[in-house]
Amino acid sequence: MYPISPIFADYIKRHDRQFIVKVVIDGTEYTSAQIVEFSLNHLLAGGDNFELGTAIPSDLTLKLRLPDPIRPNAKVVPYLALSLESMSWLEAEYPWESMDIPWISGATEWLPLGEFYIDTRQKINDVWTYTCFDKLITANVPYISQLSYPTTQKAVFDEICNRLGFTYDSSVVINPSYQIQAGPAGYTCRQVLAYIAGANSASIFMGKDGVMRFKRFSAGAPAVFEMTTADYIRVKQTNPLKTFTRIVVTYNTEEKLTYEAGSGDENHTLYLENPFMTQAQVNAMYVALNGLTYLPLTMDSRGFPQLDQGDVIGFEQREGGSWIDTNVSWMDMDIPWDGIQRYTSFILRQSYSFKGGLTHKIEAPSQSEQRSEYKIEGSLTQQVNKLNKENVKFDKSYYGITHSRTEGIVVEREDHKSKLTLNSDKMDWQVNGQSSLYYDAQANRLKFTGHLEAATGTFSGDLKAAGGTFTGTLQGVDGTFSGSLQAATGTFSGNLSAAGGTFKGNLSAAGGTFTGTLVGVDGTFSGTITASTIISSEIMTSLGGYPRAEMSSSNRMFSVWSSSNTGIEMRSTGSNYLSEMRFSNGGSYATMSLPSSGTGLLLDGSSSLTAEFSNIYLRGYNSVTVPSWSTFRSTYEGESIRSALDRLAINLTFDNTTRNLKLWSQGGSLLAQVNIPK
Repeated sequence: MYPISPIFADYIKRHDRQFIVKVVIDGTEYTSAQIVEFSLNHLLAGGDNFELGTAIPSDLTLKLRLPDPIRPNAKVVPYLALSLESMSWLEAEYPWESMDIPWISGATEWLPLGEFYIDTRQKINDVWTYTCFDKLITANVPYISQLSYPTTQKAVFDEICNRLGFTYDSSVVINPSYQIQAGPAGYTCRQVLAYIAGANSASIFMGKDGVMRFKRFSAGAPAVFEMTTADYIRVKQTNPLKTFTRIVVTYNTEEKLTYEAGSGDENHTLYLENPFMTQAQVNAMYVALNGLTYLPLTMDSRGFPQLDQGDVIGFEQREGGSWIDTNVSWMDMDIPWDGIQRYTSFILRQSYSFKGGLTHKIEAPSQSEQRSEYKIEGSLTQQVNKLNKENVKFDKSYYGITHSRTEGIVVEREDHKSKLTLNSDKMDWQVNGQSSLYYDAQANRLKFTGHLEAATGTFSGDLKAAGGTFTGTLQGVDGTFSGSLQAATGTFSGNLSAAGGTFKGNLSAAGGTFTGTLVGVDGTFSGTITASTIISSEIMTSLGGYPRAEMSSSNRMFSVWSSSNTGIEMRSTGSNYLSEMRFSNGGSYATMSLPSSGTGLLLDGSSSLTAEFSNIYLRGYNSVTVPSWSTFRSTYEGESIRSALDRLAINLTFDNTTRNLKLWSQGGSLLAQVNIPK
């Protein structure tokens, strides 16, 4: 019950009481000049029986006469006070130090009726109707925990309250030893709060000051407010006294797994659903609730807005009859001398309505003994239950699997360590909140962050890798592989293309094209490589052994070696020569080269061979040029041929047609003739 002053408590029971109301919306105050009417509903039990572990938002329906609408989600706080205009000094029999009466307004303190937030609106003529809910409505969001499990229920409760901006008072007491073993997956924040409250024998509601409270139930709790027959208009007992001596808690709704404590029939059994509870917690709840009794009723009260849902109320009721109509034995008679029976009950539902005056309805529902013992299902209920058993529902978790219209099929661990989402557009496998395997159907792209292992199989398409080690059998029809390909052994069939990298192991291929660098530390390549184009920086028939033939993209283009210094090379020598062929033998060499585009073929050699054919140019088909006769010498005399010819006055000619080399005297006589084959 919300605390009120003595004068408020006195005047609220007077028959001549007069209410004053106001509403504060986003800091703006509206009085009875704008307020047409309002009504409030507070529930602790949503069904037709006593319930424990609930968190049901209260609602407010407010009608205001305003020209302009109020923004969505605006904060609305209705207030109620009692007018003191008719109070005289003789009636003010209250302790002076406890009185807090304003001199101007002539009213009691303002009693808040709760904090609400605008949800929907409707305008009829010049009256706006606003439907509002308290803060618990904001807890209808999925609960995704950042805690490490197992953890205490208190830690989970505080995490949710901090995230939603909830505050709670000292009535919220959670057993520090109660734990939650795994992260609650598939539940809303409001459900988790309600389950924690239920495990501690309580239900949740938002107080009139906007602060969260626990309503804890226990057997034999005293009434916090007593009503006389003058405080209510009518009261109707809907069922006999309800008493609970047995508790059954279902902790797994799919498998129908339960914990039990106490004994009793169906009419005396309290059924709950709570996935967080243990047998020890059910036993503790049984100790608190065993023998809990209340009178099921419906009451039209004169209006006591200080009462909270869950309060225990006491009330009087006149009962009696004539002696002639009394058919009860004397020892069983319990008739009070004043004819007034006294009862207690819970406020499980209450609603207020203000339209000039205040009306107040209180309910404490329960099922009859027959309905408890024999659960009769109508045709509609039977069909609904059949659908519940046979059909998959959206957004409901089935052993970690949820079907959603927005995401498709979602498979998630209770502790949120891994989550798999499948639909027609994507496949997303997340580990610790990060995508490990992701396929985008629209972009046709598959992303994998992890280690890929395959015993065998065929890969068709383009295989690209920045680096790594591949073990197993890799088969490809075609494609380009860029990166490091490493294999201990195996068979590769198809086209292997690589920009670079190192291949270690045995490479076997029936055919295909390999581009890049192929380096093998060991292993044997068996088979035939057939390709229209083979591109490589170096090809050798032996690595370090002789005889050896090799092709290289460095200075040497092609070479054949019988030993380290004996062989034939065809190479391009860079800036000095266009190209050359070199014959090496034991350290000596001879070359045939093309020094420039117009000089012809140059015969050259090392120092030991230069004297034999140094600087001899062969041009075209009919020209032999010796650029310097001084270097064209006889091996016997050491004199150049040109000097000898000049000294002897002899001419040397060559006929390209007859291919004859002729020696003439100065007088023109033919001295000698040699035929040089073409």
